[in-house]
Order: sequence, then structure tokens, then C-alpha cells
Amino acid sequence: MMKLNKTLRLWDVVALCLGAMFSSGFFLLPGLAYAYTGPSVFLAYIGAGFLILPSMLSQAELCTAMPKSGGVYFFLDRAFGPVIGTIGGLGAYFGLVLKTAFALVGFGAYLQFYTTVPSSVIALVLALLFVLLNIAGAKESGSLQKIMVGFLCLAMLVFLGEGLRTLALTPLDIIGDRFSGFFAGGLGQFFYSMAFVFVSYAGLTKVGSVAEEVVDPERNIPLGMGIALFLAMFIYGLGVFIVVGLVPGPELLNNLQPIATAESYAFSWFPGGGAFLLVIGAALMAFASTGNAGILASSRYPLAMARDHLLPGFLGRLNRFNVPGFGVVVTGVLMGIVIIFVSEEGIAKFASAFQLSLLIIN
Repeated sequence: MMKLNKTLRLWDVVALCLGAMFSSGFFLLPGLAYAYTGPSVFLAYIGAGFLILPSMLSQAELCTAMPKSGGVYFFLDRAFGPVIGTIGGLGAYFGLVLKTAFALVGFGAYLQFYTTVPSSVIALVLALLFVLLNIAGAKESGSLQKIMVGFLCLAMLVFLGEGLRTLALTPLDIIGDRFSGFFAGGLGQFFYSMAFVFVSYAGLTKVGSVAEEVVDPERNIPLGMGIALFLAMFIYGLGVFIVVGLVPGPELLNNLQPIATAESYAFSWFPGGGAFLLVIGAALMAFASTGNAGILASSRYPLAMARDHLLPGFLGRLNRFNVPGFGVVVTGVLMGIVIIFVSEEGIAKFASAFQLSLLIIN
């Protein structure tokens, strides 16, 4: 059995984790989640981050002890046998496929500012491009990932800084109106919104599926996951707080471009639309990095299951670039089917349900 090359280092791990988390959860979901719980939506994001902690810690321990491709599948299979391993592995695989498809749809939704091409068509084209990139190798995919996530973090620091400055200059009575009806739907809807946005953190533990390709996994996996989670919780919590403070409730409700809308308030003074382009560029980088990381991570599940003869053997074959080419292609096809036949909100609900169910199994 051919082994995958160890090419991923600490900042590759951080970029993969952060890229797998940070996209639709910030650029697409706040308006939908706001419909359930109102201004308290930013607390729902922070709470959802704490919910992922037990899974992160257990994944880090298992990945350092058994750094093999397949993540959840490999651990469950070795602990409980092939039946439980198959159920858990397929659940984790389809959950990541759904989350990645959601990110690609988000890319298409934000690109609607500049084109009339349907978002689903854009998402399908982007999925094809990332499939081709991941067929060429994990190192190439990881290098592009670091560039995209680096640009994303820089752009978000600019947005957070200007958003806080704008809030500081906003009259208190207007801010009070934005945050009135804090728990609009009651505690029940608040906890429902936590579950709804939980998908925002679902990509964190998926680095386990590429543990076999990480250099010094005992150090780089837990440290990389911890850094990525801290950054994601900080940006989610503060960013959504700023969005709620800047955007009137009726305008934010079910808004599919909440960050772009908030930017129009925060950067209203900036001439020529340059700030708008920065935020849109950040959104596109976020969705693209999630798509790239998702295809890279999810394609390792079929590889691991094929190695154990639970899926057809061709899924376990490595191509001349030493990556599971067939697994990447099959993953891309499944994402295409989801993009074509499932709505945006439906993808988010299914993805969160898969992730929460998987945590229960674990």
C-alpha cells in the first residue's frame, strides 16, 4: 500500500482548518440565523464554538496517536469495528461534502454583484477547478490555501477595525434599537440558532482526514487546530456583533450578503467602491478556501475506506502525483449533485445535522 507524502506543516494545518470553517458561516449565515434569534445571533456563534471544543480535543489526541488518512472513519473503525466505522465515516464524509458545497454556492451568491450567471453554475465551475487542483497534489493545494487564508485574515482585520470605528461614532439610541429584542425568539430559538450555525465550525476537525500528510503531527495538529479555532471564534463573534450593530434588523433578516451590506454602512465614506471590493474579495477568498480545503479533506475518506475494502478498490489508488485521484473526482461529483438539487438553507441544515449526529456517535 502506497503512503501519502508528508508535505503539510503548521501553517498549512492552520490554513486548512480556518479555510474549512471560515466562509459561509460568516458571509452567508448571519442573516438566516438572525431570523431565529435576533440580535443575540453573535452569542450563538460564540456558543457554537465552545460546542466544538470536546470534539477538537479528542480529535487532536487521536490524530497524534494514529496519524492516518480517514479521520473519524479510521478511529471508529479501529475502536468499534467496520460497521460503526462505516456509519461514522460516511456521516463525516457527507457532512463535509455538504459544507463544502454550501461554501461554493456562497461564492456564486457573492459573485452575483458582478455577473448575471446563476450562482449554481459558478459553484459548479469552481468545484471543477478545485478538483483539478487537488488531483495535482496536496502540496500545491496547501500552498494556494495559505495564500487565500492570508488575504482573507488581512481583509477581515480591516473590516473589523473600520466596523468598530463606525459603531463608536453611531448614536447610542440607534445602537440600542439595533439590539432591542435581544432574544427575539426566546431561549429555545437561541439554542436552535446555535445548532444552525454549528456548521460554521464543522471543518475544524477535518484536518484529521489528512493527518497522514502532516509533518510532526504530535505538535502541528493540536497547535494548528487551537490557533484556527481561536481565530474563527474571534472573527465570528466580533464580526457578527458589528453586523448586527450596523445593519437595521429588517434589512438583515434572511439577508444572503450580510457582510457586504454591513460594509456599505461601515465604509460609506470611502470613494470609488474600493472598500467594497476588498470585502467582496475577502468573501470570495473565504468561500474558495473552504471549497479547496473541503475537497482535500473529504477525498481522504473514500481512500481510507477503500484501503479496508469497504469501498471499491479504485478509490484507494494513488495517481502519479501521489494523491487519491478517483476519490477527489467522486467527491467533486457528489458536491455537484448537492449544488444542483438542494437549496442554500437546506444544505446548511443537512450539514449541521450530519455534524451534530456524528458528535453523538462519537
